Amino acid sequence: MTVQELIEQLAGYPADLRVVVNGYEEGYDDLSPEQISLVKLTLNTGKNRWEGEHGEVDDLFGGATDGVEVVEGVALRRVSN
Repeated sequence: MTVQELIEQLAGYPADLRVVVNGYEEGYDDLSPEQISLVKLTLNTGKNRWEGEHGEVDDLFGGATDGVEVVEGVALRRVSN
């Protein structure tokens, strides 16, 4: 999803609707501006079913990106414990 696609999706909802992210195991947490950040993503690097499809450059061993497609993206991060 791109930022433009997200804007178009959100435009269909009331402006005062609460925005949440899923909780660690159950429920939902409010999304705050501090949870939105720009990240460098490694595309299609998740190998296990519990991993996300994409990773972060910072998670690569030694930061080596040979053969890995790297792009910037906007991350909405969950912070619950």
